[in-house]
Amino acid sequence: MLLRRSIFLAIFCAFSTYAQTASFQLTFNHQALPVKQLQKTADFYIDILGFEEIEVTASQTPPKRWLINHEGKQLHLITSDDGAPNTIVNHMAFSTRNLDQVVAHLQKNKVDYWTDEGKKNVVRIRKDGIRQVKIQDPEGHWIEINEAY
Repeated sequence: MLLRRSIFLAIFCAFSTYAQTASFQLTFNHQALPVKQLQKTADFYIDILGFEEIEVTASQTPPKRWLINHEGKQLHLITSDDGAPNTIVNHMAFSTRNLDQVVAHLQKNKVDYWTDEGKKNVVRIRKDGIRQVKIQDPEGHWIEINEAY
């Protein structure tokens, strides 16, 4: 009887822990980036990366532009005199099914791309075989584009 109670308690506790974790799942909503050149940076995300502009439903103090990609993921650009520290480690990443097409688009628009090791206009192959490039927006924010789709 004691063994059955112990097994029941162990199963109940494990299920309770799982249920609490499973009921608290987060999905990505948006990323906010501080920018000094609001117009130029928003235009880069629209013209080079294919985002669309959406309505800003927050205060316009400081001025903002909100963008959305084809998946419905949002990027909020917020005017800031301070900007943000820009290192290749601090980046956002997007995936594509056709990196060659992205690279051709970058080349056509004279946008340089980099490897983590600092090689210019070279496609990097990660240890897991995924190809990637990293670019910078006009503010210097790093953006990874990879084939980890």
